[in-house]
Amino acid sequence: MGKAKKRWTSEEEAALSAGVYKYGTGKWKDILNDHQFAHCLINRSNVDLKDKWRNLGCNASNSQGSSRRHTGSRYVFIFQMYFL
Repeated sequence: MGKAKKRWTSEEEAALSAGVYKYGTGKWKDILNDHQFAHCLINRSNVDLKDKWRNLGCNASNSQGSSRRHTGSRYVFIFQMYFL
């Protein structure tokens, strides 16, 4: 049947957003392997990150630069709260 779905925390969402800001859309493995985000996303797979990013309304078909600007304007404050 697959594993049970686990609700995303605001900390996980912030880590995902900050990771996309740093690496760009589609670099899910890079985000998971980054020591800055790994502790927050330990229970998530690259597919989980891709799906969550899509569900946040951040279209994965955007170019990297476009999604990075969008992410920057929306999530940098959350990133700073958790990681700085």
